[in-house]
Amino acid sequence: MKTGAVIFAAGHKSATSTFKPLMPIGGTTVIRRIIMTLKRSGVDPVVVITGKDAKELEKHISKLRVICLRNENYENTQMFDSICTGLNYIEDLCDRVLILPVKFPMLLPETIKKVMNSSRLAACPVFDGRRGHPIMIRKELIPALLSYDGRQGLWGAFRQTEIDVLIEEIPVDDKGIIESIETDVDDAKNYDTGRASMHPTASLFLECDEIFFGPGIAQFLMLIEHNGSMQTACRQMNMSYSKGWKIIKEAEKQLGYPLLITRSGGAEGGFSQLTPKTKDFLNRFLSMEKELNEKTEELFIKYFEGELK
Repeated sequence: MKTGAVIFAAGHKSATSTFKPLMPIGGTTVIRRIIMTLKRSGVDPVVVITGKDAKELEKHISKLRVICLRNENYENTQMFDSICTGLNYIEDLCDRVLILPVKFPMLLPETIKKVMNSSRLAACPVFDGRRGHPIMIRKELIPALLSYDGRQGLWGAFRQTEIDVLIEEIPVDDKGIIESIETDVDDAKNYDTGRASMHPTASLFLECDEIFFGPGIAQFLMLIEHNGSMQTACRQMNMSYSKGWKIIKEAEKQLGYPLLITRSGGAEGGFSQLTPKTKDFLNRFLSMEKELNEKTEELFIKYFEGELK
């Protein structure tokens, strides 16, 4: 079952919190730690809703294979509006979605995996009797949430749509699900518990005369197919349109066949979609990448088990 995530980091006005996704924590930043924790848990795709300082934030996470959706009107909308933007987009890309704000960087990969093991329509972790983040819902529940007016936020939406009674509460030994960073930058010292635990990372690249296909172009092609627009895909990856075309043309040169079917014109730069041959190639690449990551975890345990104790 494919599980995606929506992180809302638009910076909506709040009486109790301050916008700090770029705040240092350990050896990284708040937003990067959350994304990497999700990635380590097998969550994909990850959609990040940006708004305040959007360009800086999107550039900061542009190499992490996430989808950035910008809420240009974040100052005049509620946080629930950003959540709905993400849910609308991700609904057709996965079977379940994790929903969480950017202010919980200390939650553990083990917690996310426990939540993902739930077979219920909705689930959330619980620490010391308190519900925390992330909240996971099946895609069947998304239309009900999107119909809510947003007056009482996400939990209000759950109560009004009766999703609340469906939520499985999963006890975890992880204070990070309720411990948020939301006051002053000095608070980072209280959360700076060092670097994340050691873990393996493997990237798959394909080469003919030179490397031409890897995680970046795979993400790019998936976004083109989903959006029907290369220009939109470039924007979501914080990449110029000219660079996008250069990447496509280089891959076509190495493979010896066109990757896209395109039609010029329109506000979004016309229409683009993958050719049947490209879809097959991409699916095989993603399947190989998945198996590579699974094997990498096995090898890591084999060779570094002593480091984990």
